[in-house]
Amino acid sequence: MESITLMEAYAIETLRSNGIGNDKIIENIKANDLDEFKAVKENMDFDALVELSKNADFEAIVNDGYKVKFLTFNGLKNLIKMKFGKFADEDYQVDEFVISGLEISEDQQKDLENMLSANWILDSEAGGVTVKPTK
Repeated sequence: MESITLMEAYAIETLRSNGIGNDKIIENIKANDLDEFKAVKENMDFDALVELSKNADFEAIVNDGYKVKFLTFNGLKNLIKMKFGKFADEDYQVDEFVISGLEISEDQQKDLENMLSANWILDSEAGGVTVKPTK
């Protein structure tokens, strides 16, 4: 699985959360056609995805998933919101740097587990998923 930066993950998930499908993301990035994407979020650096596509298997990143190189706690919460539409204190609990009670499907759980950087661990429990820092 390819590793990408948090900002590259944000760019991909911003597009997805605005209804742009994987095929369109891949097609536009490979063609360096960013006008439509900049209309979605003007200040997002979609050029970083163009650079990423030159140095990595961009299709696999978009279609099969990715691992974030280093994921901060706020970055984790933002990705959960962008990727799964789940919000802190509404859809899961936050205590210190631990997320608990996150209810997501098995496929979503696999996606989340795959994208976590090495500083996080995921546990699946009866009351939902827990994500906490490694010790």
